Amino acid sequence: MNCCAAKYAILDLDGTLLPGHTSRHYLRVLLDDGTCDRQAGLSCLEAIDRFAAEEKAPPGLMDEIYRLYALAMKGASVPRARFAAEKTWRASRGKLFSFVPELLSLLRASGYRVHLLSGNHDFPVQEAAIDLRLSGGHGAVVEVADGRFTGRLLSAPGAAGGKLAFVRCLSEAAGFGAENFLAIGNSASDAEMFRCVGKAVAFEPDAELRRLSAGLPWHVADRRTILRVCERVVAGAEAA
Repeated sequence: MNCCAAKYAILDLDGTLLPGHTSRHYLRVLLDDGTCDRQAGLSCLEAIDRFAAEEKAPPGLMDEIYRLYALAMKGASVPRARFAAEKTWRASRGKLFSFVPELLSLLRASGYRVHLLSGNHDFPVQEAAIDLRLSGGHGAVVEVADGRFTGRLLSAPGAAGGKLAFVRCLSEAAGFGAENFLAIGNSASDAEMFRCVGKAVAFEPDAELRRLSAGLPWHVADRRTILRVCERVVAGAEAA
């Protein structure tokens, strides 16, 4: 392995490191605390439930979720939103799949800088990244002015093009190509990112990602095989 060559591992959160929908939990905490707009927050929860129930989400549903989330956060206080994110992650971290500590150790030992890239709201993703001692955490971002959210959505990793744009931006900032990236995810939104990275692992992929993976050099793993698969992937990258 070339120790001077920087490498990045981009990991999804929900469905990859833990089951469930962290965004749903976060919205419920925001609502219970009276931090966000109640009607928009409830509508966003309903949209998230529809998304979770669909094998293939209807066109435009993810954009609607983000629109409602940004609307729910309009006028909310940043410190209160961060406090809700802390509570959300404290409740969620116990659900981490058992392989996660060993996976993160493997990636770090192999020279990877590990980032979380999630369609979830940014603050809980940041909390997860800090707690897991990762290089960064990136989720959906709503503009802030004078300590409050404006309701203007700035980034939406779960929307079409969102994860691909992040990888390209990070690649440009790092000064090397996306072939230096390893990506692990479970949903169709990860496919666009998989197409531009050097190594891709579909973890317990949903039906759409499994279909998209057919015939492509992407690795497929589940919670029993993920460590073995990643060991092979990392070993192959080091040999290359």
